[in-house]
Order: sequence, then structure tokens, then C-alpha cells
Amino acid sequence: MFTVSDILTDINRGCMANNMIEDCFSYRIVFFVNENGKGLKQYIDTSYSGLRKALESIIRNNLSVTNTIVIAETTVLKNGKCVYLQSRSYSFSLDGYFKQISGECKDGSRNGNFMYGRYAVK
Repeated sequence: MFTVSDILTDINRGCMANNMIEDCFSYRIVFFVNENGKGLKQYIDTSYSGLRKALESIIRNNLSVTNTIVIAETTVLKNGKCVYLQSRSYSFSLDGYFKQISGECKDGSRNGNFMYGRYAVK
């Protein structure tokens, strides 16, 4: 399961790889709202300082128990060319979230133990 911080870290790596001064560009976040086998492509434009707020609002305003959100790409125009800053797409679903907080979801970077108060749930 990914977080907004994961996406921002990936975007920052993309900026460094393309030798960009982050505050000098307008960013376009392309995302899909997938429901019932259909994906609706949408985008939002923002400044570098507004990236976190834009990503959070995309997830907050579009994610529900019946759909998933995919942050597909973040791009900028540099010297008239489109530069892709994300190395991958990021998917968000409440199903994955509920599995993670209940301890059902395990991935390579996490051991599946979650702390609630003083108790470890596995």
C-alpha cells in the first residue's frame, strides 16, 4: 500500500533526474477513477508547493468503497517537451487499506505487525 509521501518522493527523484528547479514548473497529475470495469481519466494542474494538497484531495474526493484511484503520472513541460516524473503508477483502494489495518496484507517491506495502543496484532 502506498502513501502520498511515496508519490512525492518519486516525483522529487524525477525532478532531480531531469535537473529541474522544482518551483519553476506547473505540474499535471493524471489519475483514473476506476469503477465497474471502467476508468475515467482526469487531471489536475498544480504548483510544486501544492502537490501534496492536490494528491490528498484527489484521493479524498474520489476514493470510495466501490472504486479505486490510480495516480498514473505527474508531468511537466520542459523546453516544450513533456517530462514524466513518476517511475510508476500508484493505486489506492479502500479494500487494500482495510486488509492492511486488519493485518491480512503483507508485502516485502512490511512484516504485517501493526500496533494498536500497546498490543501487536498479527
